[in-house]
Amino acid sequence: MRKSASCCSMIIFLCLTLLLQGCSPFTRSENDQEDKVSPAILTIAYQEDSLLHLPLYAAIKQDFFTQKNITVELQKINNSQEAVEGLLSGQYDLVLSGPEISFYSYQRGEPEKLVFIAQSACKNGHFLLSRKSENPFTWNEVKGKVVIGTHSGEASQIALENILRKEQLRPFLDVHMVNNLPPTLRAGIFRSGTGQFILSDEPTATILENENLGQVVTSLDEHLQINIPTVFMATKSNFKEKSELYQNFVTALQLGLTWIEEKSPEEIATVAQSFFPEQKEKILLRGICRYKNMGCWSENPLLTEKELQQFQQILLDAQELNSPLPLYELIKNP
Repeated sequence: MRKSASCCSMIIFLCLTLLLQGCSPFTRSENDQEDKVSPAILTIAYQEDSLLHLPLYAAIKQDFFTQKNITVELQKINNSQEAVEGLLSGQYDLVLSGPEISFYSYQRGEPEKLVFIAQSACKNGHFLLSRKSENPFTWNEVKGKVVIGTHSGEASQIALENILRKEQLRPFLDVHMVNNLPPTLRAGIFRSGTGQFILSDEPTATILENENLGQVVTSLDEHLQINIPTVFMATKSNFKEKSELYQNFVTALQLGLTWIEEKSPEEIATVAQSFFPEQKEKILLRGICRYKNMGCWSENPLLTEKELQQFQQILLDAQELNSPLPLYELIKNP
């Protein structure tokens, strides 16, 4: 009997122990901590803040990346060379810029290809501002004048020169081009009195108008008749190694594009204000309305070979490319 009672006591003790372990307030949190995966960090390099980047900004502020367990870190860079070097070294996961960087890198024979995984904007979004506006504007007005453009070899500068040639104007001969200034200095140089025209995107174009320093007379997109996107680029090897991560990035970016499409300019301006804290809401609103009316932001973040083929032709016409590239190697839609 004593032995039987001892066995019963042992069984009761074990049952109580298991029951208490199952009710422990620490067990579940410990398991959750083990199962929780730290957010993946994506570092995105870019040269300057622009309203063309609003789908990215919206995806950040609306926590679309957080929902995909991604932490986005933005890093400003000085030039395209720094962008390429940063991608190749692994310092950056993505570069946000015009598509020309990938074309030039391929032509140089870099061992690592830079591939397009998505677009933030489907149009160039640059405007030509004049100190003196005469309606209607004709391109003959820039003959003999100084135009502050973007940097030599950049998509916007190439597009401007392409338009000038179509208008029977020779860049650097009939029109004096300033194409060696970094983005941070262009507006300031124009403010100082240099040049009669300047090429700017938003919100800089509206800022200069608001300061009564110039007026938008035309947009490059109006004369190009093709789309030049603003794109996200990664190295081919990094894309292959982290394909799921890049897929999640594009999914979150799609949510950002949809949000921009569905929301009013006033709602979008609240997001933009976080990235342009020194600008008044009315400045941002005007730039946002301009881009919305132009259809600058695509409904689909994925690029097509046809779009890039049109841009490649502009590079060939400008003799920036020696020969056509196999575009299928440059597009890696997740």
